[in-house]
Amino acid sequence: MNGKLARRSSLFLLELMISILLFSLASAWCIRLFVTARSINRENEELSRMQNLASGYAEMFLASGDFETFLEDEGGKKMESDAVLYQFWYDRDWKICGEEDAAVSFEAVITRDGDFEKCSFHYRGEDREDLIYLLDVEKYAKGEVSS
Repeated sequence: MNGKLARRSSLFLLELMISILLFSLASAWCIRLFVTARSINRENEELSRMQNLASGYAEMFLASGDFETFLEDEGGKKMESDAVLYQFWYDRDWKICGEEDAAVSFEAVITRDGDFEKCSFHYRGEDREDLIYLLDVEKYAKGEVSS
């Protein structure tokens, strides 16, 4: 009788160990999914923030007669070549910062072609190479005073 009871308890312990192993594997898999979902959510929040900022700047460009002054007042760094380029840098909390602390760079490139004024908004990542988001806007500017 004692032998039968020992076999049952060892079988019970084996079943218990297998159950604990399966629950451990399932919980590790769930934790991995939660971490992945969190990173995807953060990327989507950043992309949404970029889209909102770019569309806000685009609306200001379309409505404003003096968009360049607005960009300078916002803290943009102006560079000129064949087009006018304004640069902004944002940190991880989406606050404007210096280039050395930046997580994302934003560029507004303004070109004039006859009666049309075009503005292209670019967001780039930390390495400044990959383009994350691009928005091109064009308006008819004949008769407007441009700076």
